[in-house]
Amino acid sequence: MATRQARIVHLAVADGRGHLMRAHLLRRLLANRGIAVDIVTTSDAGRRFLSGLGTPAAVLPGGFEVAFDGQHHMLAATTDRRLAAYIASPWRLGRDAAMLRRLARGALLVVNDSLHPAALLLAGLGARWGARVVHLHGDGLWRAAVSHFDARMPTWVSAGYRRLLAALRDSAFGCVEHSLAAADRAGVTLAPTRFRLPPLVRPPLRPRAAVRRALGLAPGERLAAIYLNPHFRDAAIAVRLEAALAAAGFRHYGVSEPWAGRPGWRASDAAFSDVVAASDVFVSGAGAAAMAQARLCAVPLLALVGDQPEQALNLATGRDAGTAFAAVSVSAGAPLGDAIATLARAPLARDDAAVRDEHADIGRLWGDAFASLAAQAERETHGHDSDDSPGSGDQQPARRRRRRHRRRADARAVARSAARADAAARVAG
Repeated sequence: MATRQARIVHLAVADGRGHLMRAHLLRRLLANRGIAVDIVTTSDAGRRFLSGLGTPAAVLPGGFEVAFDGQHHMLAATTDRRLAAYIASPWRLGRDAAMLRRLARGALLVVNDSLHPAALLLAGLGARWGARVVHLHGDGLWRAAVSHFDARMPTWVSAGYRRLLAALRDSAFGCVEHSLAAADRAGVTLAPTRFRLPPLVRPPLRPRAAVRRALGLAPGERLAAIYLNPHFRDAAIAVRLEAALAAAGFRHYGVSEPWAGRPGWRASDAAFSDVVAASDVFVSGAGAAAMAQARLCAVPLLALVGDQPEQALNLATGRDAGTAFAAVSVSAGAPLGDAIATLARAPLARDDAAVRDEHADIGRLWGDAFASLAAQAERETHGHDSDDSPGSGDQQPARRRRRRHRRRADARAVARSAARADAAARVAG
């Protein structure tokens, strides 16, 4: 009798788009290993982004999000208020946790990318509530998250928050942390279900010369590849950037959802990594994926920096790891032209074969890590009594009654846990 295909549920937060692209790439990577990945995200805009890549997704109804202004400055106080309101509402956190638990039935793992409260809650409740949770996040995101209240709350509050977040992460089945550090480029196994890996990014699939010909570039003409996530909404940034690039003799190829109507820009491009590899400078925020892509493709990065703690930490790690970049504030008056000229004067040596090989190695590391996590989850699942396992196929009437009783008890426990989490949010808010 044929065995059922292994399945993972991947919750990818839609803030920015890096989490969504990672889920898309991991879905394709694991399909080659016989593991299906069902993606769920946090907004309709995120679902549309994934749909444009050819990847379907469900949407959690709770509306969890981090607040940013139009220049990619994170609004910490607004985010705190939204988080408190989210946790306080049984129709938001409770509903998301219940939906996530339903999606997890029969799945080996739930991947929490990146630190969504509903999956953190399920991780704290444990596998018997229907989810073996694997936290997936960047090193910069984790350090920014645990220090979120350090300068804004009394020490006892920030220390308690740190302990709570660490306890929720440690209670999970597993953890995959991606890092820009040079020491993590070959991957590090910290424990059987805990890994540190280099960021997963899409490899360029077309030769540089072919991409430049397709874009109509003349020999010697310089190209700037630009990707800015939807939090860059202020059109004044686009105006200044276009002018600075033109003055330095660059053509630009831009990807931005808010600026898709401007000449030279489009809302999305599933093959954008090909353009990055063919460019002379890459302009983006300081997300882990952008910094990793710049280093892997040997293209200098112009990082547009807002008040975003995670990205500031990424820049510090990238600098220590030797990534070539210039960081410029998005605020008016920042010397974009000077930074572009500096990067243009220092082209990096390219080795297309080395680029392909390192991308292949990274894909193998991620595939091995998640295949190992899935295998461990499957061993634990088969080691339990089938009646106690979520998604058990036993349909005997007496057991169905016990399972219905258990589901009602589980739902009440999720609601009580959401209420307890609300108390912590009220202290933070």
